[in-house]
Amino acid sequence: MNDLAIEVPAAQEDTSQDTRREELFDRLKKTPTCMLITHDASGSAHVRPMTTQQVEPAGIVWMFTSVSGHLASEVAAHPAVLLTYADTGDGAYAALRGHAVIMRDVEKQRELWTALAGAWFPGGAEDPDLALLRVTLSFAEQWEPTSGKVVQFLEIAAAALTKSVPDHDGVYRRIDF
Repeated sequence: MNDLAIEVPAAQEDTSQDTRREELFDRLKKTPTCMLITHDASGSAHVRPMTTQQVEPAGIVWMFTSVSGHLASEVAAHPAVLLTYADTGDGAYAALRGHAVIMRDVEKQRELWTALAGAWFPGGAEDPDLALLRVTLSFAEQWEPTSGKVVQFLEIAAAALTKSVPDHDGVYRRIDF
């Protein structure tokens, strides 16, 4: 039987958890759309796009959702969720794991309200179908490139011409909450 060796190709940076969190939250502000992965009562996975409304320094992610939608019943059945963010323009990616709850807090809804949310909730921040999805993060993983898009393209092109595998230089971070 062959032994499987796993190597993490990305370089690890020695930065504090607070700095890592701050860099992650800055990235989420630039890339607010994510894919939210939940599980229904039978354990089947469901994926949907969501928009991050706010990220608090303590590791709380806020989003708008519908009280009457499938997401509410899925979170009630299985509150463990995964949020994935991708900024393909920069080649940066993040996966956040946490515990979700659906709640109504009209004051918080008013604080986070945007005109764009009105497309889904025409009654405004007080819409009876509007609720908040609050995700308390447990940990996150983040991948960031160390070079710009042009350099990445040239490295891939050179690897293709020389029939070699391109280096996957980048920074991998695990951030605990």
